[in-house]
Amino acid sequence: MNICLPDESFALAEVRSKDGVELHLMIINKSLGDYKEDVQLKQVFGYNCSIIFEYEDVDENQWPSSEEFAVMQNFTNEFDKALKNDADHPNALFVARVTSNDGTCQMIWVLNNPDLAINYLDDLIAKGNQTREFEYRIVTDPTWDSIDYFLEGYKNNNK
Repeated sequence: MNICLPDESFALAEVRSKDGVELHLMIINKSLGDYKEDVQLKQVFGYNCSIIFEYEDVDENQWPSSEEFAVMQNFTNEFDKALKNDADHPNALFVARVTSNDGTCQMIWVLNNPDLAINYLDDLIAKGNQTREFEYRIVTDPTWDSIDYFLEGYKNNNK
C-alpha cells in the first residue's frame, strides 16, 4: 500500500472553555486536517497515543515558567523523535500539543505500530530517568474520531 504522508504544518490556537475559566494553548499539525478523509492513511496510522504530564515550575495562574517551558519543549521533541522512530518511514504522526492553565501538557500522535511506542514508553518509565513523570494512553482509532477536534473542530471554539 502506498500512502502520502502529509508534511507537518503548524497552527497556534488559543481556546477558552465556555465559562472562560479554562484556557488551552495548542500547537496543532493542521496538515492532518487535509487528510481527514484519507481512509488508507487512517488504516496505516490507526492508533491514538496521548501523553500527559504536569509542569513542576508554574506561576500563580498555573502556566509554566520560561525555564519550565524550555524543559517541556525538549521533552516533547524527545518523544516526537522517538515515537516517529524513522524520518523516512515514521511510526507516528504528530497531532497536537496542548498546554492548559491547570498546569498540564498533553501531546498527541497517531501511530502505525503501537507496540513500538509502548515498548519505548514502558522502557523509559522502567528506567526512571525521564525528564518528567508522565502518563500515556494508546487506543485503537482507525477513524481518527479521537482527534477530530484537532483536525477541524477547534476552529469553532477558538475565540
